[in-house]
Amino acid sequence: MKALVVGACTRPVVNSLKKLNFEVYSVSHYNPVDLNADHKKYTINDKFHGHLADKYSEKELLNLSKEYVDLVDYIFVCSGIFESKTSKTPNWDVVGNSPKRIKNISDKYKTVKKLENLGFNVPVTYLVNNKYQFEKCLSELKSVVVKPISGSGGIGVTNIDFQNTDNLDINYPVLVQECIKSESYSASFIGSNFLCFNKQLINNNIYVGNISPYVLNLKNETIQEFEEVIASLDLLGMNGIDFMLKDGIPYIIEVNPRILGTYETIELSSRYNLSKAILENKPVKPKDCFFKKIVFSDKGSSYSIDKNPFLRDIPQKGTYIEEGEPVVTIIGRNMADVREMECGILRGV
Repeated sequence: MKALVVGACTRPVVNSLKKLNFEVYSVSHYNPVDLNADHKKYTINDKFHGHLADKYSEKELLNLSKEYVDLVDYIFVCSGIFESKTSKTPNWDVVGNSPKRIKNISDKYKTVKKLENLGFNVPVTYLVNNKYQFEKCLSELKSVVVKPISGSGGIGVTNIDFQNTDNLDINYPVLVQECIKSESYSASFIGSNFLCFNKQLINNNIYVGNISPYVLNLKNETIQEFEEVIASLDLLGMNGIDFMLKDGIPYIIEVNPRILGTYETIELSSRYNLSKAILENKPVKPKDCFFKKIVFSDKGSSYSIDKNPFLRDIPQKGTYIEEGEPVVTIIGRNMADVREMECGILRGV
C-alpha cells in the first residue's frame, strides 16, 4: 500500500506508516534527518532555517504534491495546509476530513459561532473589521485575545488589555475573544471516539508541546458534549478540540480538523500505531504520561545534534537556525528530564 503525507511537518505520521510497511510519500516544509519517507519533497533550505512566516508556502506544498497524489492509496493531512482563507482545496480523497471541510472548520469565527448557536460553551467572540470596532470590543471586555480568522499553532495570536493599547499593529479583519484566565487543554478524537485530554504547553501564545494523557477533574458529561461537537461538525479521522476552563467549565476555543500535535504522545502512550487506528476508525487507550516539548532557538545559531531516542525532528548537521525558530522536538516521561535536555541543546552540549 502507498500513502502520501502532506503538511508543515510530516515526520510523525510518515514514520508511523513506515512501521505498517507502507510505501510512503512525503511533501513537507521541514526535512529532519529522522524523516523515514521512501519519497520526499520539501521546501526548507537544509542548511539555513529562516523564519517560517517568511519562508513557508502552502501553495508550493500543494504544487509539489501533484506528482504524488495519483500514485497513492491514502492521503494524510497534517497542520499547515487548507487552514487559510486563501487556501486552495483540491478534490483529494483524504483519510479524515476533505480539504474543503478542513478549510471551513479552520475559519475560527464561523466555527465558534456555529458551536454557540448549537448551545456549546464558547468565549464571547467578535469579528472585527476596523479600529473603531476593536476599541468598542476592548471597552466591553477589558482584556481580549486577538487572533487571525484562520491558522493554527497560536501564530499571530496576541493578548491585549485596556491599559496596553499603545503601538497596536492589527491587520484587520481579526477575531477578538474574551480573555479566559486558564491553562490550555485539548481533547483528541479518532472519529467519534474520545482518546484523551491533553495539557497544551503554550509560550507567548505559541504551541510548544503537550502532555498526554492529562487527567482533568471535569464532569462526566464533558466527553459526551465534545463527542456531540464532533458529530455536529460531521468530522472524520483524527480531530481535536482546544478548550480552557472558566469557573471549572470547559469553553471551546477552536476545533482542529486534521492530524494533531498530540499524535506522537498518544501513539507512545497507547502503544498502538496511530495511523492504523485512524485507518480503522478505532479508539486507542492512552496509559502512560508522555511529555512533548519543541525547542526553539534562543539566538541565531548553527546546530549539530546527534540522534537520540528522546529526540525527534532533528535538523541536518550544521544547520543554521534563526532565533525563535524550532530546533528539535523532545519526547520524555517527565518534565524535569525534558527541560534538562532542552537546556543542553541550547547550550550546544
